[in-house]
Amino acid sequence: MFSIKTLLFSAAFTMAAGLSAAHAQDCKPAHEFQPLTPGKLTVALTNTPPYSQEKDGKISGIDGEIVTRFATENCLEITYDILNYPAAVSAVQSGRADIALGGFYRTAARDKVTSLSVPVYLDQLSVVSAEGYDTVDALVGKKIGTVEGYDWVMQMEDLYDGSTTYPSSLNLAQDLQAGRLDAALEGFGAAVVLNAGTDLKVKLLKSDPRITATVNASQTSFLLSKKNEALVSAMNSSIEAYRAEGAIAKVLESYGLHPSAAEVGEGRVIE
Repeated sequence: MFSIKTLLFSAAFTMAAGLSAAHAQDCKPAHEFQPLTPGKLTVALTNTPPYSQEKDGKISGIDGEIVTRFATENCLEITYDILNYPAAVSAVQSGRADIALGGFYRTAARDKVTSLSVPVYLDQLSVVSAEGYDTVDALVGKKIGTVEGYDWVMQMEDLYDGSTTYPSSLNLAQDLQAGRLDAALEGFGAAVVLNAGTDLKVKLLKSDPRITATVNASQTSFLLSKKNEALVSAMNSSIEAYRAEGAIAKVLESYGLHPSAAEVGEGRVIE
């Protein structure tokens, strides 16, 4: 699914973190915090490439690479369950997971029930269609779909009668490729990966104030428990350190996103 460049970077990114299992007993954590299970970081993983996915029995994708490094630096083994977006949020909220991954947008609803990490990267809104649509008006009268939880869902529903939301990016791509939709509104990275090898065209949706995400690209975060402030602080510190050294830009580029998406600006929450 990914290029040799991606696979090589994945290995380098993880190796840069540090320590083999043989040296785990000598590992000194970079930060002090207590995960739900001693010695383990419990992850609620959404299968949403290129942001997060399971690969060869491990977490992978952009979010997965970053969190794998974080876990290694803090002497933690990763355990995970694969969940859809609502279930992943619930897992963190209810104390069944330390962290949820999947290019989660920083929304007010999520901020109420979880702690949002500092922004990790930007995700631009794209349109996937056979015709190459790239404007809001071109989609009027068409069968449109997107993924539940994206910040443009309500605006999409207001603009396009009969539009549909799906539990995952994979479900959305499957219906689009089967011809049950005319177009899909999707994050650019996921759109490119999930529609590779098809005749469908992925276009950035042109700026239009009727869909706010076309004006201000959405910021992503990791979702963390509100009850573990030490973990939130550790994660935020690590994200900013990875950004400063250029690691986030490099992992974005290795998965097909522009490295400038690492420059997130001030954190903001979408209502």
